[in-house]
Amino acid sequence: MNRMQYGEFVFPHNPRRIELSYTGALAPQVFPGCGAAVQELGPRCRVARCEGEVFAPTPEGAAAKLAEISAACTGGGFALLYLPAGGSFEAAVSRFAYTAQGDGRVLTYTLEFVERAAQREVGAWPN
Repeated sequence: MNRMQYGEFVFPHNPRRIELSYTGALAPQVFPGCGAAVQELGPRCRVARCEGEVFAPTPEGAAAKLAEISAACTGGGFALLYLPAGGSFEAAVSRFAYTAQGDGRVLTYTLEFVERAAQREVGAWPN
């Protein structure tokens, strides 16, 4: 798949920036008289942060395009997120924001998706 999709909504244009992050939970463990060691607690959920623009000849047209993205991505619940570079996972939207630039014909949006559950073995990072 070369287009980003969330649930049934296929983005008309891929966001200009997509950042996918994988983190693990680590905790220092102090051993009196011996020092400290780091304990791996396991993987955290993946987070996909996206930034993109919608544009139209009129501010109303740009607002209508943004409303489509907002309606598809802020309905609550989880859906499959398909990324343009490949891969998919079940996620929910944790953040949606937008900024109007100039006369409103260009609207910049930010979306953040959080994976439902980290489904990787401890210490295993996806390829």
